[in-house]
Amino acid sequence: MKNKCNLYKYIVGQELINKIVSILGKDDITIEIEIDIINILADFVQNNTQYSTMDSFNKLVDAIVDIIESFNNESINAYNDKKYRLSTLIQLLNEFYKNINSIKINLYFYGKDKYNIKDRCFNKKFIHIEHINDYIQKNKDNESNIINVLIVSEETMHCNIDFSLYFDEVIYYDKLMNNMFEITEKIYYENYDYNYLSQSIENCENENLNTLIVGNSYPLTGIDCKLLSCNSVSLALSSQDLYYSYKLAKKIIVKNKNIKNCVIGVGYYLVNHDLSKCKSDYSKNLVKNIYYPILKDKHNSNNVEDVNLLYLKDALKDEVIEYIFNLEFLDYHFRNLIYRENNGYFNKNWTRENNSILRGVKLSLISDDEKYRIGELRANQHNDLSRYTDTSKEYNSIFDEFVFFLKENNIEPIIVVFPSTKYYTKFINKIYENEFYNIISRLNEKYGIKLVDFTKINIFEEDDFIDFDHMSEQGCKKITLLLSDILDNKI
Repeated sequence: MKNKCNLYKYIVGQELINKIVSILGKDDITIEIEIDIINILADFVQNNTQYSTMDSFNKLVDAIVDIIESFNNESINAYNDKKYRLSTLIQLLNEFYKNINSIKINLYFYGKDKYNIKDRCFNKKFIHIEHINDYIQKNKDNESNIINVLIVSEETMHCNIDFSLYFDEVIYYDKLMNNMFEITEKIYYENYDYNYLSQSIENCENENLNTLIVGNSYPLTGIDCKLLSCNSVSLALSSQDLYYSYKLAKKIIVKNKNIKNCVIGVGYYLVNHDLSKCKSDYSKNLVKNIYYPILKDKHNSNNVEDVNLLYLKDALKDEVIEYIFNLEFLDYHFRNLIYRENNGYFNKNWTRENNSILRGVKLSLISDDEKYRIGELRANQHNDLSRYTDTSKEYNSIFDEFVFFLKENNIEPIIVVFPSTKYYTKFINKIYENEFYNIISRLNEKYGIKLVDFTKINIFEEDDFIDFDHMSEQGCKKITLLLSDILDNKI
């Protein structure tokens, strides 16, 4: 036994009829558009003879034939009149739509759901089949206006039955879930920082959250939330400036009133860096693809528009799967699963070396002359920021506003300055440090803040860095454990 109905044709047919009725109802429809529509309908009825038992389908077929003949001047009939032709066609299409819309879709699930999501991932109610042979015996003869769909967990139900003999559609659940996960994983890593940050923001809804961490690549590589004794979430990302750190922190703190500490990870050049004014494609893309989609705030950027973010539904493009499954839920479920399995920013697919300008080459393998040469190049990238005096003025104000906001919400601001190697320190503009401490002194006098300057703590070795100013896993552990004691008021 097998029904003649086909779920794909059923879905596409409904969409096509709705679209055509909408076009035919317009006042300005031309004869060229009519001819195109009739050709489309002629192809449709020819390829959907499963509806031939429906009176409304056969009436539609007869009308299409008569209209084609009237267009070809082979006969004179009522369809020579445009108004009659359009109104009759709309009426026949609506009647046929009602008929196919009355077709019943039965959704069955057979097997075990090892993912534990079947109660949430379907758009339609489903019937769980316990014994497939009993079902087959009881359903030998099905009505023609029913489409039976079987979703089978092939990895948990091993049998030799040809399910296609008894169901109109057979979907292999485990294969599909694996495929959708792989698609989502690819999407996730193609725009990794956006997806990581989005998931981290969601993670901040946790009522047990105690500490929020923001900042650039220094806290990203230098603080491991897993090693902190308090419940914390890091929103730090490479090249994140003070403005976006503030906006992200504010977004979270407004919703979560349980946060007690906000760690702001910095370098001395903090108030000289405005990401939204940077000219490189890398910086522009950070605003365009991460901060603007999340915060709807372009700050000082020009020509930032909404980007079309890719989701599972867009990549899959499968009408049947979209009809049966809640792809919005599955997209969220798989992204969240990837985020939780990664358990932090760095993982086997996104390594710490991605944030190193040396791309995994150890400092110990480079000559001293080369270290100083590259260290100077790196320091000069930051030295160039001193030219932007307008940025310094604006970001002084932002820093003040940020700290005021934290204090107003009874949150302790903890400013953490990260260490660097001597190959970088030798060349960095010393004015930065003086300016930074003047700012800290002023803020401390106004609000009272805690400063932890790891550049003043002589415990770091060359192996504590992956390059000239970013921490290795070993260095990160040193900083995090010390910071944990500070947060616990042990130091």
